Amino acid sequence: MSVNQDLANTQLTSRQGLIVYLNSISNQYKLRSFGDIVYSSNKLRYCILYVNQNDVEKIITILEAQDFVNCIEKTMADNINLDSKHIEQQISEMAKTAGEELEKNKDMEN
Repeated sequence: MSVNQDLANTQLTSRQGLIVYLNSISNQYKLRSFGDIVYSSNKLRYCILYVNQNDVEKIITILEAQDFVNCIEKTMADNINLDSKHIEQQISEMAKTAGEELEKNKDMEN
């Protein structure tokens, strides 16, 4: 279950993350009027911007028209399954795979 699915039952506003690639990282300050900047990379010239779920498409349209923006992507955070059963299943599968690899490596040494 994603965070936004959990928030659906509350009165909190759902948020969407946008990855905004910039021509110059100094333009990140122009993004403040659109949402909350939670991360910026000087080297790769991008920012992660959180905006209200209701305004996502409108903000993407506005940002794409800006000359300082190269590209915009939506984050995939809503697609992550945070259910404890799913996480436990993934951990057990990884442990099984790791055990098989250890056995395989042990057989190769002998």
